[in-house]
Amino acid sequence: MFINYPHYLIPKLCGAMSFLFNPMFIYLLLSDMKLHLGSYRHLLVSFSIFNMLCSFYDGLVPMGVHDHRYAFVIFVSEGIFSNFSQLGQLALSIRCGFITVTYAILHAHFIYLVLNRSMLIQKYFMPYGFILTFVYCFLHMMLWTAVCDFFFYGDLERKTYIYDSFKELYNLKLFDFNMVIAIYWEGSNEAVIRSFIGVVVVSASSTYSMGLFFVLGHKIMKNLKAHCKDPSTPTTTLQSSHSADSRSDMCQFDAMYGCLVWSSLSSGLCAIYLAATIAASGFPCIDPVAIIIFLPCLRKRLYLTSPSGMSSTTAPPNSLFKIT
Repeated sequence: MFINYPHYLIPKLCGAMSFLFNPMFIYLLLSDMKLHLGSYRHLLVSFSIFNMLCSFYDGLVPMGVHDHRYAFVIFVSEGIFSNFSQLGQLALSIRCGFITVTYAILHAHFIYLVLNRSMLIQKYFMPYGFILTFVYCFLHMMLWTAVCDFFFYGDLERKTYIYDSFKELYNLKLFDFNMVIAIYWEGSNEAVIRSFIGVVVVSASSTYSMGLFFVLGHKIMKNLKAHCKDPSTPTTTLQSSHSADSRSDMCQFDAMYGCLVWSSLSSGLCAIYLAATIAASGFPCIDPVAIIIFLPCLRKRLYLTSPSGMSSTTAPPNSLFKIT
């Protein structure tokens, strides 16, 4: 189904840029031996791979959003999973799970930066810590996937509740679509209770993620002040890059989550919902750009030539970067 040109074109453009910027970022990480990142290099590479996977899955399962009175809806707008099936329903739930994996990966980054001086991290992160990071991210995804599948499942009752408004807006029969639906009122006790349980679970997950960011961020800044007096040093620069990185993800996540859940308790905000679904496709291409911009040793390698005629493949001596 066609909603409008921004909804159709912007996610595809962001996906294309993701497959341009993330391989570039991986190349810069792996080819520059002046970046003494240790095991942290693997985390950064895995983050970029996840970004591309997220963009691919966003193209495979494009999301649309609808609301009606006391319900909000996420549905597959086009593609091979647009027609209703159990497999398509599961694919949509997994797509919702991708949203929270972004935070799980950032958790892993921040935890590594807090504990990177520990001998335990330096000795056992590869492969045990890396495997644990993967399991942690997978559990985050499965939590939201399970919530969408068990508590927000678009059954006949919920689809019937929003049928008229969906038909009026899109002139299509919603029974043919894969949907996750939360209904807060004007439904059966079972549907309303299940919806509220789902909202409580994802709200608790989001609150935990936010709280962990504040705690770890405070710890990182405290460590920086204790070990580094110069704000222009490479370590401080890395923290700035991750600060910008996390802020961009938090803004996009909050736009998606806040608009889809809490705003629908009071009124219909279709334009904001639409903007949120578009924003959700933007972070895979924004993340690598944010890190490249804030790390001078990576940023300078993008220049074709420097004033002194230095090749773009060679970083200047003062760009040496090390995490110890």
